[in-house]
Amino acid sequence: MNIDDLVRRGRPDSTGWARSETGRRALDRVVTAASAGEPAGVGRAGASRPALRWSFLATGLAGAAAAGVLAVSIVAAPQEARTDVPPVAGGQPGTTHSAGAGTTLTARDILLAAANRAERAPAESGRYWHVKTVDVYGPVRVGTGAGAYSLLRSSVSESWDAGDPRDASWSGSRELGARPRGADDERAWRAAGSPTTWDIAVDGPTKLVLSTQPGKGDLSRDPESPRYLEDLGELTLEQVRLLPTEPGALRGWVTDRIRTGKDTGYAAGSAQSDRMLFGYLSRLLLDTPAPPKVRAAAFRILADIPGVRSLGTVQDERGRSGQGVEFRSGAETEWLIVDPATHRLLASKIVSTPKGVPASGGKERSTLVLTAEWSDAAPQAPTLPQQ
Repeated sequence: MNIDDLVRRGRPDSTGWARSETGRRALDRVVTAASAGEPAGVGRAGASRPALRWSFLATGLAGAAAAGVLAVSIVAAPQEARTDVPPVAGGQPGTTHSAGAGTTLTARDILLAAANRAERAPAESGRYWHVKTVDVYGPVRVGTGAGAYSLLRSSVSESWDAGDPRDASWSGSRELGARPRGADDERAWRAAGSPTTWDIAVDGPTKLVLSTQPGKGDLSRDPESPRYLEDLGELTLEQVRLLPTEPGALRGWVTDRIRTGKDTGYAAGSAQSDRMLFGYLSRLLLDTPAPPKVRAAAFRILADIPGVRSLGTVQDERGRSGQGVEFRSGAETEWLIVDPATHRLLASKIVSTPKGVPASGGKERSTLVLTAEWSDAAPQAPTLPQQ
């Protein structure tokens, strides 16, 4: 089931509307917790291709938290040895990265350094823009009473966007299995007999069965040409290549769309506009085939957004270390992890903790980038990521 199918339950006359800013926020209000067992925006290949799978600031996590809808988490799994649950490395923002004795890198330092590296990066070429990501989402609550515990699900999505419009583009996905969310959840899971499957009630005729075992990968030809930055107009590859390379011009282009958008309408410099600006540019840097100078401009804009702060050295769920930055807006917080060697984003995480909800009860969403590059490699069904 794709995003549009889910939203039609509450707005049946709105084909395509689900991919808009308002559509995604409405999705969190329309879909019940059980329905969210199907990862929104990471559907089967051909239903919602990875390049249009979700926009960071349009996830409506506050609404999701209120409705109990699944989101994505970078909560670390227990690290003791196991054979029946896929092992995942992980970590939360922690130690401060030091640039030298008595010197701490600020968020501006991190982002401007990334801009400089991006600007010097050589132009890439290849037959396909190849993106492979892992999405981790949950929690799903199973069991009853004192024996209840939470699960996280994960999936891998892969896309091959043809650089030549005469070529076909391809996308695929694969479930990676479910696992206990944290140490307390694992203890409860073991006390319950270490089950490997769970029957989850859903709002519909199809029963959802979660398993610790990975699913089979699939691959299908995309019926339409790839599009990018859906909340900014679903740009073609050529339009992405023509984006402004000067920070002021790029910022003006994005904030103008935030100001004039039918579902936004926020003035440049306002808290809402800055929140969306941070999210849209994060998406551009995460998996969009923007040229080096456009990427450099995006990093420089992020560096100038008020309130962005450094998290120091952090790890993503696969144990990869990078330099973290954070932007908070109301109940929502977004983290980015930058690879200091390449300037590429390793991961993005969004957390929503509505007022009155303890920090441990907040909803989270993360995307881990394994590959985002031009390549001549032939499309294939997603393989299991190497640990």
